[in-house]
Amino acid sequence: MRATGPPSLQIDVLGPAELLTPAREPLPLRQPLGRALAVRLSLARGKPVADSILIRDLWGDDDAARPLARLRVLASRLRGALGDHAGALQRTSAGFSLQAEPADLDAAERALSGLDAIRRSGDQARVFETTTAALSRWRGDPLSDLDGIPFVAAERQRLGSLRLELQLAWAESGLALGKFVEPELERLVCVHPLHERLVGLSAQALFRAGRQADALDRLHALRVRLADELGIDPAPETVSLEDDLRTRLTAAPKPRTSLPTAARTFVGREQEQAELLRQIQQPGLITLLGGPGVGKTRLARELAARTTESGRAVAWLDLAPAQPGDDLESALAGAAGATSGDHSIGHSAELLADALLVVDNAEHLVEQVATVIDVLRFKATGLSILVTSQRPLRLTDEQLHRVAALTAAEATQLFCDRSGAEPSAAVDRICTAVDRLPLGIELAAGLTRTLSVDQIAQRIEHRLRLLVRGLRDAGPRHVSLRSALDWSHELLGPQEQVALRRLAVFAAGCTPQAAAFVLTDSPSDGLGGGGIAAEQVDRLLAEFADRSLITSGDERIGLLETVREYALDQLRSSGEESALRHRHAAWCVELAKFGGAYGPQDQRLLLGEPELARLVRLEEPNMLAAIDWCMGDGNDPGRVSEFVAPLGWHWMSRGMMAQASEWLWASLPALAAGTAERGNALRGFAFQARSVGRYDEALQAGLECLEIQRALGDDRGLARTYHVLTLTSLGLDDVYAALDYAHQAGTMARALDLPIVLGASLNCSGLGLRMLGYPAAAKEMFEEAYDIWAAVRDDEGLVLASNHLGVLAVQAGDTIEGRRRALFCLRMARGIGGLLGILDGLALLATVEAAEGNYEDAVRLIAVVEYQREELSSPIQVADEASALAAAWATCREALGAEADRLAELSRRQSPETLTAEILAG
Repeated sequence: MRATGPPSLQIDVLGPAELLTPAREPLPLRQPLGRALAVRLSLARGKPVADSILIRDLWGDDDAARPLARLRVLASRLRGALGDHAGALQRTSAGFSLQAEPADLDAAERALSGLDAIRRSGDQARVFETTTAALSRWRGDPLSDLDGIPFVAAERQRLGSLRLELQLAWAESGLALGKFVEPELERLVCVHPLHERLVGLSAQALFRAGRQADALDRLHALRVRLADELGIDPAPETVSLEDDLRTRLTAAPKPRTSLPTAARTFVGREQEQAELLRQIQQPGLITLLGGPGVGKTRLARELAARTTESGRAVAWLDLAPAQPGDDLESALAGAAGATSGDHSIGHSAELLADALLVVDNAEHLVEQVATVIDVLRFKATGLSILVTSQRPLRLTDEQLHRVAALTAAEATQLFCDRSGAEPSAAVDRICTAVDRLPLGIELAAGLTRTLSVDQIAQRIEHRLRLLVRGLRDAGPRHVSLRSALDWSHELLGPQEQVALRRLAVFAAGCTPQAAAFVLTDSPSDGLGGGGIAAEQVDRLLAEFADRSLITSGDERIGLLETVREYALDQLRSSGEESALRHRHAAWCVELAKFGGAYGPQDQRLLLGEPELARLVRLEEPNMLAAIDWCMGDGNDPGRVSEFVAPLGWHWMSRGMMAQASEWLWASLPALAAGTAERGNALRGFAFQARSVGRYDEALQAGLECLEIQRALGDDRGLARTYHVLTLTSLGLDDVYAALDYAHQAGTMARALDLPIVLGASLNCSGLGLRMLGYPAAAKEMFEEAYDIWAAVRDDEGLVLASNHLGVLAVQAGDTIEGRRRALFCLRMARGIGGLLGILDGLALLATVEAAEGNYEDAVRLIAVVEYQREELSSPIQVADEASALAAAWATCREALGAEADRLAELSRRQSPETLTAEILAG
């Protein structure tokens, strides 16, 4: 009988012991013996436990020095740990008691005790739901933190039995409901190999999954082990189950047709396969959809083989050789095993009653197949139909199952199984290069007969030329990756073929709007004759999605690399590659103007920097591909400046200033003197070049840009160029020139309402004043810049101003404010993906740590900053900030000696993003 009244505390025991308040807030008990005492008393459900029993359960039967005194000390410590709930621990003449209950254990026991009544009602779904909820109470091994306590071993055994009973009930109800319980049963059988009820359930699951031989082998192995290890025979229930499975196997009808042979074992897709096996047990139509080489036929063949093993009749209809207009009814009759001259669908329906029909390779005959199957499925009783196709049949009640590429682990397993290789980075590279498509992996593995894995990995970029030696019995479409893609390409109409090859110009996918920009016909730029109007693009993309030729997400579409390489070959042979590449570069220009696909000029502020940075970063591979083309075969370097220069903030945030400056420098000879285009390119070059220490070249470019913009009357351009010259002069340590340029930039920015430029000019003025020793005036400038940037939501500007205010604080000895500013910078820069902002924040924090004597932390930060800036060829631009970091390093070196060098070497290659995440998490 339980003690009266609700317990004030709860203890969870189905995992590490946890003592909890009534509100389920943890009460920490650090000493294992204290937790053990609480658990032992809670198991008594509020009733007192005699001292002798507690001593035996906590310390064992061996004599202990002053055992009663030890128990009382332990109880006193427990009472102290309970704090406000100390009254729950009580002492009476009968012993100690604790007003607490093992809440998770009680819930599990209540669930188990109620199962019989639920079973009698026949509600298997409720059984499954109840046991699932009860099993979720386990957080690991019961009382796993109390090893060595005498009573715990017996209690664990009892709790293990309770859990197993719930698991058995869960599995029984899951099998009855057709749930996917096989993996958990397999795990339990490994733990309890002689548990007859459990082994019986696992055998039933194997039989249901089509593994009849394995099911009977498992029961036979159980019989042998029971005799050898325990000297007993199986229980009558086990014998009856084995007899029933044998009877079901021998009484089932034989398959009507032979299935395609599988030369090798089937690897991967275990859960997918189990779910499909469950689905095809019921009458209905399932279509396996997927692109070329994804493994649809191989999966269907495995499902058919498993179904055959279960004794169910299976018919296989391969439509690969069929042509449009062929007599599909006769082909169906042959697959169904018709021996008379009656090839009608009605006769085939009689032969296929209660069978599984597999229709393989239906994509080129979708309309004909849909017509035949639509009639057949309503005439044949109990018929399950499994279709493999690159396109859906679009019939009512058709269940579509998209067959995806293998997971990374499955792809590695398949390659290693076929090649005998061990998992490695080279194997991962091979599998990734073929998009983890089973056909590509099988073909690549076959090359290991003549090439090493490393050699294949080095050549895998040329996948279509390399992977051409498949198995002879694989069928003409599977002897090479190109053959599979040829088949899919030939099924497309002329308009679809044009659209597919044009889509391949995008290096890493695109938005539907970008696709429309590039795919649409325009005779004026040499892209006519495809028959593609803007309003047709959405339909074409939907068609490609139906055929599994493109991948699609919430906002982007793309081609698998294997499909893209094939489509690029088609593009090169079409004669329109040059015109299309120039169209693609023109789209990059529209992107850089924040026009076209990404809206108006002010979108950077309307979207907010993090969102815009994400959008532009997604298109970076496309811009890099366009740059390569314009600088190379396209012979159009001037075009590059039109989308590199306007996105200077992007290249800066990505740490790609050196590359951007080289691209812009290379574009200058192609731009006519005195033009706005040349002026924009010069300013863009100066902006990037000064970031990598090319100050003299940046200065000359900036001055030439000033002359052009004065001549053109481009006041807005002048304001921005004055700002670039300000930054360059600061890098040259010409502070007075920097202040003059900043004043001119700020004056024009106020007049023209350019808040971002105005904030930048004030920020640079603050830098100059700080370097000249006027901290109060510098602070005013930084704060005004901060307020302006905050008003227009320029997060990049906020990082700059806050960092410079933090430097001022550290110079004044206020490390608390310096640390606050540094953490703010890191948080903001991380949010917008600004690498230089992160490095500035880490450098500021390093000076704080050094000033506060945290030398090891400072060394780690300095090492990462210096290594990253060296990799980027981007030194610290401001002299006093560079001096402060050098002084911090000197301080650490003096305090730590040679240990500073060792710590720096260990830390320098750590990712700044990872380091920032650690700092912010702390």
